[in-house]
Amino acid sequence: MITDRQKKILNVIVNEYIKSAEPVSSQILSQKYDFGLCSATMRIEMKNLTDFGFLEKPYISSGRVPTDKAYRIFVDEFFSEFNFEEELSDIFQKNETEFDMARELTNFLANMSSNYIIASFPERKLSWQAGLNDIIKEPEFQSKDFIINFLSFIEELNDNQEAINLESRFEIFIGNENPFQRGRDFTLICSENMLNNKERFRLSLIGPKRMDYYKNINLINSLIKTLEEKI
Repeated sequence: MITDRQKKILNVIVNEYIKSAEPVSSQILSQKYDFGLCSATMRIEMKNLTDFGFLEKPYISSGRVPTDKAYRIFVDEFFSEFNFEEELSDIFQKNETEFDMARELTNFLANMSSNYIIASFPERKLSWQAGLNDIIKEPEFQSKDFIINFLSFIEELNDNQEAINLESRFEIFIGNENPFQRGRDFTLICSENMLNNKERFRLSLIGPKRMDYYKNINLINSLIKTLEEKI
């Protein structure tokens, strides 16, 4: 079990990496944040977090990046503030059919998250997808291998969505938690609900592990709350 101080340092590192997409060094932390620690102690704490499996060194440099384990503890511990329920309610009110709702909802979530969205009706084998233009602007997509993995992951997901076993209405799969072989570099946020109170509707939000979890989780929470109010 990590200490409260280590947890605070870890959360800051995850936030820094989400914003910059660059390995985070002890020097950056000491310059930007007041932890009340000398630089030597900060380096020791980052080494401890590395030894515990929360951080890793992608290169020989002193910077660290979060592991799947770090993203998981980060996701599990923050609280909701963003609220998108008003915008979502407008989408449901001005569209009569569930298909019109799904199409506009897909575009809205893609625009808000800057990630890739797949909205589908599994029984009908229908889906809408959006967000490619925004997501390919992320720094990770400068790598050819990353692009290939992303496209293969999307193909796997489209071909076999039922392989995603949702034990609740809302689940997050980070890196190696993904049920698909090509998903190790990505986070998949899934939710399943009823649309128009009659159609089983599955939503998948896909992005790099360095995604804005805070916004994306609140987007999906707002969607669930809005649909619950319509029942």
